[in-house]
Amino acid sequence: VVGQLYLHIYEKEQDREMIRHTVEQFNQILTANPDNSLEFAGKHIPGVGRACQLRWCWCDALFMSPPTWIKLSLLTGDDRYMAWGDKEFWATHDYLLDPEHSLFYRDSRFFTQRDTQGNKIFWSRGNGWVYAGQVNILRMLPTEHPSYGRYLELYKAMSATFVDTQRDNGLWSVSLLSAAAYPVPETSGSAFMVYGLAWGLNSGHLDTDRYAPAVRKGWSALVNAVDDDGKLGWVQPVGSAPDSVLSSDSHLYGVGAFLLAASQMIHVR
Repeated sequence: VVGQLYLHIYEKEQDREMIRHTVEQFNQILTANPDNSLEFAGKHIPGVGRACQLRWCWCDALFMSPPTWIKLSLLTGDDRYMAWGDKEFWATHDYLLDPEHSLFYRDSRFFTQRDTQGNKIFWSRGNGWVYAGQVNILRMLPTEHPSYGRYLELYKAMSATFVDTQRDNGLWSVSLLSAAAYPVPETSGSAFMVYGLAWGLNSGHLDTDRYAPAVRKGWSALVNAVDDDGKLGWVQPVGSAPDSVLSSDSHLYGVGAFLLAASQMIHVR
C-alpha cells in the first residue's frame, strides 16, 4: 500500500527514481512467483508473517496489493504486473469468498468458526478492505480488460449484501451477520461501505432508489461519530477479527476510510 503513494507521486512528477525501488521489489516477486497454499498457516518468516503471506492469504491484502500492481502496469506500460495482480486477486477470491453471502472470510481460520448464535463470522473491516479495494481497481482498470466485468459483478454482489446488513443506526456491525452479538457502533468498516456504495451511485453502477438511502444514512452516522474536537470515534483497534470497540477508539485507518467516504459523498446528489 506504500507503493500506491509512490505511484501517485510519480504520476504527477514523472521522476522514475521515485518508483525505482517499488519496481525492483515487484520484479523480485514476479521472479519468485510464489505458489504456496493460501491456508493461514506455516512458520513465521521475518518481514512477511506467516508463510502463507508470501501471497494474499488474508482478505485485507485485496485492498493493499492488487491496485498497486494494476497501477504499476498502467504507469510503466509493462503488462506483467497487472496480469500477476489480477491472477492473484482471483486466487484469493476463490479461496476466501463465501458464495452464499458474497462476503469474504478474513482467512482460512474462520471457515468453520461460528458465533454464539451459529452465524458465520465475516469481519466488517476485513470485508471493507476488500470492497474499497475493488472500487479502487474499477476506478483505474480499463473497461476492456477481460476481468473488468467480473470485478464489477463481485462489487455489485457485495453492495447488495451490505445494504441488507446495514443496521438501523446507519452503521455495520463488526461481525456483519451478528448485530445482536455486537451491538456497539463501528466506523472503520462502515466508512469503507459508504465509500464503495457512494462511488456506485456516482458512477451509475448502483440503483439510486435502493442504495441512496443507505448511503445517506451511513454517512450521517459516520459524521455523528466525530466528536467536538474533530476526532472520529468507534474505530475498532488493530486486529484480525470482530472485537470490542469504544467510543474513544480512533485509528489512522479509520480516519482514512472516513476521508475516502467523504471524497465520494461530496459528489452524491
